[in-house]
Amino acid sequence: MIGTTEIILILIIVILIFGAGKFPKIMENFAEGINVFKKTIKEDKNKNNKDSKKKKTTSSKKKKTAKSK
Repeated sequence: MIGTTEIILILIIVILIFGAGKFPKIMENFAEGINVFKKTIKEDKNKNNKDSKKKKTTSSKKKKTAKSK
């Protein structure tokens, strides 16, 4: 696992490479990408939950109709 010292060292290297002026914009884009990723994961989970609920209700309806025949 990456520790605090390693993170600080990486940030210093990034600042040296890209300059202090571009650093905030880079971090903003990075954070935006993470937020989009999290949003997509939540949407996929919600979609999967809805699909599984539909399958359960559909299969229970099929069982009920099979029993009534």
